[in-house]
Amino acid sequence: MKSSEAGRRSRGGGRAELAVALLVMLGAAAFVRFARPRLAGKFHRLKVASDVYVLPSPDKAVALSLGWRSALADLLFAHTLVSYGIHIQEKRRFEFAGSYLETVVELDPKFRAPYRYCDTLLTLGALKPRDEDWGRARRLLERGMQEYPFDAELWTQAGQFMAYLAPGSLRDDATKQEWRVEGARRMARACELIGNNENVPFHCITAATILSKAGEREATIQFLERVLTVVDNDDVRSIALSYLQRTADESARDRVQWRTERFIDVWRSDLSYITKEALLVAGPPLDLAGCAGRGPEPKPGCAVTWRSWGEQSGRR
Repeated sequence: MKSSEAGRRSRGGGRAELAVALLVMLGAAAFVRFARPRLAGKFHRLKVASDVYVLPSPDKAVALSLGWRSALADLLFAHTLVSYGIHIQEKRRFEFAGSYLETVVELDPKFRAPYRYCDTLLTLGALKPRDEDWGRARRLLERGMQEYPFDAELWTQAGQFMAYLAPGSLRDDATKQEWRVEGARRMARACELIGNNENVPFHCITAATILSKAGEREATIQFLERVLTVVDNDDVRSIALSYLQRTADESARDRVQWRTERFIDVWRSDLSYITKEALLVAGPPLDLAGCAGRGPEPKPGCAVTWRSWGEQSGRR
C-alpha cells in the first residue's frame, strides 16, 4: 500500500518538474524573440571607431621574438593581410598597416612579400590615403631595393610608384617633381637588371622621357647609351635611338654610337660565344702583359670594369 502511494507521488513530481522545464523553455524562447530584434539593431549600429596597436617598436619586437624572427614575421604579415581585407569590407582606414609592415621587415629584412605589397596595403584602402602613407610606402620600397639590389621587378615597381602613382596625390609641386625624377632613376636601374619581364625595356623609354623633361640631359644620354648596350630588342633599340636623336646633339650622338659599336666589336672579337649579359658580368678584355707595371695614366686595354672601359673609349 505504501509502495503504490510512493510511486504515484514520484510520477506526479516528475510531471511537475517537466511542466516547469517546459515553461522555462517557452519563457526563454519568448524572451529571445522579444529581445533579439532590439539587440540586433543596436549591434548593427555599433561601429569600430579606431584600431588598437599593441606591438612594441620594431627593434623591441626583434628582441621579443626570442629568435623566432621569421616565424613572427610570417604571422604578423598574415595578420596584416587579413586585417586589410576586414578594413576594406568595413570601409575603415587601416591605421596601423605601416607599423605592422615596418615591424615585419625589421624582423626579417629578406622577406620579399612585404616590399611587393606595401604600396597596395598603404595607399589603396577604403579611404583616401594620407601623405604619411605615401612616405611610408616609399621608405619600405627603398628598404626593399636596398635588400634586393638586383631584383628588376621590385625596382620597376618602386620606380612606377614614385614616378606615376604617388605624384598625383602629393600637394607640393617641388615634391612631385622630386618623386618623378627619383622614380625615373629607379626605373633606369631596373633597365640595367632586365630579367624575364618583356615590358621592362619599354619602361626604360618612359624613364628617359621623365629625366629629359626634368632637365637631366646628360643623365638621359648616359641612360639611353646603357639601354642601347644592354637591350637586344630591336623595337626598343629603335625607340631609344630615335629619342637619343631628339635629346642629344650630333657630337653626343656620334660618341654614343661609336662606343656602342666598339662594345659590339669587343664582344665579337673576344667572347662571341657567350651572351651579352655574361660578357657584361665577365668584364672587358684585359692585356695582362701590356698592363703590368703601368703608371698612373690609364692605358688602352687595361680597364678592369666596363665603366672605366667606357670612360677610356670616350677619349678618342
